[in-house]
Amino acid sequence: MKIACLPRTFVVLILCLVLAVPATSQSGGGHIGPSNGEIVGILVGAGAAIAVLAVVTYHKKHAHRTIVGCVSPGANGFTLMNNKDNQVYPLSGDTASLKANERVALKGKKLKDSNGKPTFQVEALAKDYGSCHL
Repeated sequence: MKIACLPRTFVVLILCLVLAVPATSQSGGGHIGPSNGEIVGILVGAGAAIAVLAVVTYHKKHAHRTIVGCVSPGANGFTLMNNKDNQVYPLSGDTASLKANERVALKGKKLKDSNGKPTFQVEALAKDYGSCHL
């Protein structure tokens, strides 16, 4: 399941729990509405859904990624072409240990610049695979 679908899934789950209250007969002056146990169950389910959603959101926001690709010199510093999606990322952060035309694995964060273009903020050089084979 993709992370983007989780908020919708939890909303549907909560609505199902809320709307699943059984109907009671109106004759005989019986109790109308959900019982205390049903209310507690709904609150516990909603609380669990909110907690899971918070953990997923926190993990997604603070995830440190590793990308592998070839480092190239660019107009404003180094760039890296990601091997997985062939996306070219301008590099920022700790780029002092990088060399042009080297295939490396970098740990860091994918960000967007002021124009909305993807960039990669380098936090550490994870592995140097040697020169790029063009």
